Amino acid sequence: MPIDTRRKVLRITTMALASALLTTSALPQEQPRHSSVVTPAQAPTGEVLAEHISVSFAPLAPEWVAEQNVMDPIWEPLGYKGVNYYAYGGPATGHNFAARSDADSSLYQAWFGAYVIAGGKAAFGMAGENHGCQAFAKLAEYDQRSWLQAMGDPSPLAQSMASPHFSTTAIADSKRTTCSFDMKSHSDLGTADTPLAKHMGMPPSEKWKDRLSPFHDLTLHVVGAWWYDSRRDVSVIVYGASSAFTTKSGAARDNRSALDATLARMMTQVHVMNTARGGQ
Repeated sequence: MPIDTRRKVLRITTMALASALLTTSALPQEQPRHSSVVTPAQAPTGEVLAEHISVSFAPLAPEWVAEQNVMDPIWEPLGYKGVNYYAYGGPATGHNFAARSDADSSLYQAWFGAYVIAGGKAAFGMAGENHGCQAFAKLAEYDQRSWLQAMGDPSPLAQSMASPHFSTTAIADSKRTTCSFDMKSHSDLGTADTPLAKHMGMPPSEKWKDRLSPFHDLTLHVVGAWWYDSRRDVSVIVYGASSAFTTKSGAARDNRSALDATLARMMTQVHVMNTARGGQ
């Protein structure tokens, strides 16, 4: 990548981050640094993982934009290092702003992606389904709060609800433990002029200010499936999320029914590959 986007943004902002994005389209999330809790001394960094491992979403529908981000500073309090391979709704025809920022789109605030973390066997390979789901929820919460902060939210919120639902999903030729739950959060819709907001593209406030407040409350319907890959010594968590929210007038919008089948199909098509050797 010719320009280290994350470090370029850090020179613009005052936040102390040190991760680098690894694709030309990716842009950073910003999270205050904290001291590490349980990070293994010899664990590879997210940058090292990204040099040797890639995640394929093929085939993504054209309305989705795929990017990736090293998550080490964001997940440091949790003791994890890794990469977030993610996708969101890009600009629709005739628009210069992302569909994930368009409250009229079913892709509003929707996510799809895969976390690849170094190690993680204790949480995602040996523990029971409840522990694995809780570990995934924490990764998602830190990710979401960091994203909202980078988008200009003055009070980022990401709080997973109790009582997840468990099932299995076939991914990469195996049945994977899957959990789904709701998360209280905020929209990233706003008028903040941050580097990430510029990258995403925001609709003009005239399009939404009568219906919605900046960074308004919403619920994310989250689903995640995970496994520990002993050959690579990494854990993989494939995830998706759709949104539900209420307008100022009290009108409710829930995009779960419009996206559930799509996200479920996309999850089954995820593959993890070794980029250094080109093998699976």
